[in-house]
Amino acid sequence: MRTRIPAIARKELLHVLRDWRTLLIAFVLPVIMILLFGYAITFDIKDLKLAVADEDRTRASRALIERFTGSRYFTLIATPSDPKDLLALLDSGEAQIALSIPKDYGRNLERWEGDTVQVLLDGSESNTATIAAGYVEAILSSVNIALVKGVLSQSGVSAGGIPPVDMQIRVWFNPELDSAHTIVPALIGVIMVLIAALLTSLTVVREREFGSLEGLIATPARKYEIIIGKMLPYLALTLIDCMMVAGMGVVVFGVPFAGSAQLFAGTALVFAVAGLSIGLFASVISSSQLLANQIVIVTTMLPSILLSGFMFPIKSMPEWVQAFTYAVPARYFITICRGILLKAQPAESLVRPTIFLVVFGVALLSLAVARFRKKL
Repeated sequence: MRTRIPAIARKELLHVLRDWRTLLIAFVLPVIMILLFGYAITFDIKDLKLAVADEDRTRASRALIERFTGSRYFTLIATPSDPKDLLALLDSGEAQIALSIPKDYGRNLERWEGDTVQVLLDGSESNTATIAAGYVEAILSSVNIALVKGVLSQSGVSAGGIPPVDMQIRVWFNPELDSAHTIVPALIGVIMVLIAALLTSLTVVREREFGSLEGLIATPARKYEIIIGKMLPYLALTLIDCMMVAGMGVVVFGVPFAGSAQLFAGTALVFAVAGLSIGLFASVISSSQLLANQIVIVTTMLPSILLSGFMFPIKSMPEWVQAFTYAVPARYFITICRGILLKAQPAESLVRPTIFLVVFGVALLSLAVARFRKKL
């Protein structure tokens, strides 16, 4: 009995070879994913932004600062003269760690009277703060050991067990270093970008498959009117979902909502437009609902988890990987959510991520309109 399996296999092979999107998903995507996974997944934290207020300005205080800047973990970004300015640097996100060296630090060390060095950490990212605290403890412990050895070698007497440097660490924005306070605000961005894109990913391609696109094309409505009109109901749904997820984070997980609810709603609206634009563009360029869903999942879920700062600090990634993170809208909304919920940042502190979301949403929405054709 003659089988038709070879003919069907040949027809399917021709279909795959002629469809560049299928080839892209089958061959290019695994390569990109293995590269991103291999370079992006790292728990090492480097180049922590350090601000130092040195009121002593002696050789001893400079030696302490060099202990920090000489390591690969810290980068000195500011040296304010007044320790009170350190709080503003932490609040704006310019610094992740602040070091305050008091007056007479060097003289007290020489007299073996001991002194207090204050270290302030930004706890809005609990994992980073915990690791940074370990780095600080290790550096100051090495300072103590070096000083004790120096005194013993010179005088030959015991130092009485008193450490020359007394370290006091205070964590801002997340004093208990509760990981939920860091993860849940980021989850809002990761979840909502996926939901928003999935909501609109089938709007155009579904009508094309069901044959109902003819009626829409026959209307006098213009292309941008069709696209925007389709997006508006999903925009309202996405905004409601975003508020619901944020409310669950506050009620269920105890995440503080320190900032303005109106500011959060406004930025969430901008973010919703960016997320919905991803789905609309996928729906316009896709030939099937399955392909549209695959595009949305690949372009939203994986980048949002790996390249948005949700799990891994962006600063710890290689520079060429960091370039990809600028095309991930969840990156900016995670910054906004953490800033509003944990830090109570004002609107002027969130202008930059909001502008990036506006540019991303407008650009992708324009591409969707340009690619939409009022014909079968």
